Amino acid sequence: MWTLITSNGRRLANLDSEENARRRVHALGETQWRGPFSWDVVDYEGRRFVAEIRHVAEATRS
Repeated sequence: MWTLITSNGRRLANLDSEENARRRVHALGETQWRGPFSWDVVDYEGRRFVAEIRHVAEATRS
């Protein structure tokens, strides 16, 4: 699973794929690539923040 975290406090967990997580980042506003898993974002109200996606390993039960 993937989690999207922003520097302004937003968090979206349990995204099913990296591709879906990346799409969610680009839906936040105008993006500029910052690193392999992070972007500078300017939203539709002109606010600037950083968005990052992280892979979260699923715990397995035995």
